[in-house]
Amino acid sequence: MKVHRLEPGERFCQRYRVEGLLGQGAMGSVYRVLDETTGEARALKVMSPDLSSAPDFVRRFLLEATVGERIADPHVVRVFDTGVDDKTSLPYFTMELLEGEDLAHKLDRGGELDPLVARSLLRQLFETIAAAHAAMVVHRDLKPENLYVVEGSEGPLLKVLDFGVAKVVRESTMSGTKPGLGTPLWTAPEQGREGQTIRPSADVWALGLITYRLLAGKMYWRAAAQEKANVFDLAVEMLREPIEKASVRSRQIGARDLGPAFDAWLARCLDRDPLARFENAGAAFEGLVPIMSAVQGPGERQPPARDASPERTRWWLWAAAAIALAAVAALVAFVVRR
Repeated sequence: MKVHRLEPGERFCQRYRVEGLLGQGAMGSVYRVLDETTGEARALKVMSPDLSSAPDFVRRFLLEATVGERIADPHVVRVFDTGVDDKTSLPYFTMELLEGEDLAHKLDRGGELDPLVARSLLRQLFETIAAAHAAMVVHRDLKPENLYVVEGSEGPLLKVLDFGVAKVVRESTMSGTKPGLGTPLWTAPEQGREGQTIRPSADVWALGLITYRLLAGKMYWRAAAQEKANVFDLAVEMLREPIEKASVRSRQIGARDLGPAFDAWLARCLDRDPLARFENAGAAFEGLVPIMSAVQGPGERQPPARDASPERTRWWLWAAAAIALAAVAALVAFVVRR
């Protein structure tokens, strides 16, 4: 595979001074750069030379740069500049530089999130994807690696990354989809079949799995926890075996039971029929809100239970009766003295 590597100190597009490599993915490399025209630090994404000669991949790469304008949501990474470098002929775009870590690394380090943090991140995620769906954009690759967490003054701030494989609904019939887009652990079954219609409900499948991971504390799929499991094992579980209720799966893998209401909600997210799922992220979140507010994780203070035992109830009744009798006796004595 041909790799074009920018070195620290090198200039790109006569404007950006490279400070270091931030990461590398299938579509290209991301660098920390200084925009010498503004003095601002930015993230520069440069397309891989192996893909730059394929028009379809170039279109997909540049889609990530333009989709944020369609959504106009603060949790979508802002893009400042896009184009093709004259010297290397490589497409590129610059975006805001994020200081933090992706959700996958955060979960790997801590295992489980604080319940209040988990609910806050889920709210931000659902609202962002709901905004994308309202703008007729389907992300198609939602997973913890594409969710970036920035520690802000008011708590963790979520940024949704990598709209490079997003589907713009109003410019497409949503058919003729190439299989393999997305990540197997989180991807809806229809995305692996060529020619399948891709709707916003494809994102709902991933949102359901991410929600279970954050609230229950473990991945839903059993294959994800098995050292010798492979993609075939995951495919059989996802496509052939019964989709277990969340509570049943939690008992199987030792995760937190989130209650019967969550069972019904997740079942609707993970229905293999895209038309039977929640239509979009907004509808799914509307169903999740009352459930999520009732879910309390370990470490959260439970409200004190009211003692409704018969002995305690009878004690209060006798005490109330005694007080009432005393009041009546006092009133009678007062009247007699008069």
